[in-house]
Amino acid sequence: MYLSQSFTLHPTLILLLQSMLSLGSLYVVKIIVVYTFLYLVIPRWIDSKTKFFYYLLGIGILVAGTFLMRIITQQIVWKFIYKELAPTLTVSQVIARFFYSLLELLQITAIASAIKLFRMRLNAVQKEKQLVKEKLSAEMQHLRSQTNPHFLFNTLNSIYSLSRSKSEQTPDAVMKLSRILRYMLYETSHATKTIHDELKVIDDYILLQQLRFDDRVKIEIQKNIDDENTQITPLLLLPLIENAYKHSNQSEAMISVTIELKKSKLKVLVSNPVAEISVPGEEQQGIGLGNIKRQLELLYKHFNLAYGEKNSIFTVTLEIDLNSYAETELFDTGR
Repeated sequence: MYLSQSFTLHPTLILLLQSMLSLGSLYVVKIIVVYTFLYLVIPRWIDSKTKFFYYLLGIGILVAGTFLMRIITQQIVWKFIYKELAPTLTVSQVIARFFYSLLELLQITAIASAIKLFRMRLNAVQKEKQLVKEKLSAEMQHLRSQTNPHFLFNTLNSIYSLSRSKSEQTPDAVMKLSRILRYMLYETSHATKTIHDELKVIDDYILLQQLRFDDRVKIEIQKNIDDENTQITPLLLLPLIENAYKHSNQSEAMISVTIELKKSKLKVLVSNPVAEISVPGEEQQGIGLGNIKRQLELLYKHFNLAYGEKNSIFTVTLEIDLNSYAETELFDTGR
């Protein structure tokens, strides 16, 4: 090999420069071949349905690059860099050196192509994750947009009932509704709120409903919260209470609510008697519980939502590990 002199002779600055020029002239060919593969062959090979043409193109580029390397070695390196006559080679030597250069070029191209394909795969995975995240975020916004009109519809019905009876409590009910709507519009833009804020909204909602039902529907609520600053998704619990009131529109109804929070483990139990007269075709689940279930699937990794009717009592049990909140990602365990 033409560089073998650097190992047999005493190295000099001139010999070092000759070696660098020789390698540099061949690196130009290698760079051209590698970049042709990375930015011409591979992208089109990926997008093409008939990949056979690009296999042939890749082989042709490698063979052409190898021929160019051998020509540079014989006609430029020896004559103009080392200023010597190129050695006379036999046919077998020419073939052997050709395949040696081909394997050298193939090795470099294969490594570069593997890195390129790996990075493209990583980018594809990232884009796929981003698309899924955007899709689930849009679905999350849609679910929340369903919750607010649903809540508003039911509450306005309550205030309408008060106004029909010309109750003096109507202004107070409007004020409470105003506070709740302010929370929905301005506070729920945050991904999470404290459990204290959520319970305050629930208390306002209960007071609002009691203005409508008086003693016809009673509610017992027990709270056992070890840390009121624990974060929770906004308006996740309110539909449970709303659902209980909606389906307890009968005399002497008793709603029972228990909310426990211990070490970020939340447990909510809501039970109410099933109304004897319900809207035809309307299930007890309504919009609320189905909406909550989907939100839980998107937002929390560890949760359990169970509900059912027994002896004319409808019970909802919700358990959430609030530490399993999705944060920057969204879960999609429902599909």
